[in-house]
Amino acid sequence: MNKNQLLWILVVANVLLAFASVGAQAFFGWTLPPSLAEYTRLRFSSPPSPIHLFVLITSVTCAFAAWIGLVSYWRFARRLYLFSCASSILLILVSGPSVRPSVGAAFSAMSALVGGAIMGSSTSRICLVDSRRRSRGRRRMV
Repeated sequence: MNKNQLLWILVVANVLLAFASVGAQAFFGWTLPPSLAEYTRLRFSSPPSPIHLFVLITSVTCAFAAWIGLVSYWRFARRLYLFSCASSILLILVSGPSVRPSVGAAFSAMSALVGGAIMGSSTSRICLVDSRRRSRGRRRMV
């Protein structure tokens, strides 16, 4: 398997795990104890604050743009992906205390692991492309 296929597989896995994490939270909410289920229901029934909504929209938009950019080898895709990860951490901080079913937490942890693999593989791929460009430039100069 070459690095292009690996990056594609990792990005698709990251997208699927992100959606699975949200879906598992909604689907497996019945597994929470009654008091925690009530807390979760009350938390999601109230309208979000403008700051929370802004950070959520920023994080989601940057994530989709970064996923597209990573598979298209945009130069700024890694930075955008890192910004998306940082804004999702900020979203967790702004959201306050949360309760998640164990399945949703497992999907979130797997998504974080895949995100690290994406950063590693995209870094090596971009370094490889940059080194080839530099070596071509040196040959022309000589």
